[in-house]
Amino acid sequence: MYLITGATGNVGNLLARQLHEQGHPVRVLVRNPARAADLPAEIERAVGDLGDPDDVANAVKGVDAVFLMQVGSGTDQTKVMIDAVRNAGNTRIVLLSSVGARLMPISDNPVIGGALAAREDLMCESGLGVTYLRPNGFASNALWWLDGIRAGKVVDPTGEGRLAVIDPEDVARCAAIVLTEDGHVGKGYTLTGPEALTSREQVATIAAVTGQMIDFQEVTPREFARAQIAKGVPAEQAQALEYLNTVFRKGRAAYVTDDVRNLTGRAPGTFREWCERSADALR
Repeated sequence: MYLITGATGNVGNLLARQLHEQGHPVRVLVRNPARAADLPAEIERAVGDLGDPDDVANAVKGVDAVFLMQVGSGTDQTKVMIDAVRNAGNTRIVLLSSVGARLMPISDNPVIGGALAAREDLMCESGLGVTYLRPNGFASNALWWLDGIRAGKVVDPTGEGRLAVIDPEDVARCAAIVLTEDGHVGKGYTLTGPEALTSREQVATIAAVTGQMIDFQEVTPREFARAQIAKGVPAEQAQALEYLNTVFRKGRAAYVTDDVRNLTGRAPGTFREWCERSADALR
């Protein structure tokens, strides 16, 4: 039995489906079962909150491994899962982390990167059997531009910084392998797409695939943060995004790895392939 958290998200939903199709028993932990209504009926639902120790303790009973996709900030949910798994006995954890957890120095990205690194540190110190998946930015993050795409102009602060974005389906494929196969405890995998693209190049790809005219306006991370605050985004959140976008603008996450191919035997999909599959959602 495999427990999937974040089963209504970009990776967890795909992962639950893949495991079910492969014949594995699957349980998902969801706060609102209605949001998991699209999953196959044979997948077991555990209703609860990832921050509630009793809910998590009940969800991990009898499972061989947990896929942990933490929501929110901080490390409280990480601690809850560690305690639950330790009490449950022989259960492994596959942590969905991020390249941001290992882009040093963390002081350049203290809010988001700091939280990710702190979660990994807790897992390392726990003594449990943990595997770390560190994907680059998701191709599906392009949907954050949707308002701009529909308006014909995308505003972005990452400049010439490149990002080797990855298709969430490739992340799910990797997660399914490390959950169900031996030999991955204590290892970390950096998951990237096959090419590093600027945001401008990503937007041009979206325009080509969807047949839309989309202008691209570059702003600085500071300008972008100020615009977000003007739209009502809390200042602390805007500041965190400014740090993150500055790291991206410097090209610190531009590298490409072979970890997806090495784990799955298949090359990761390209950003264009994701756009072609998601063209209707991008219009």
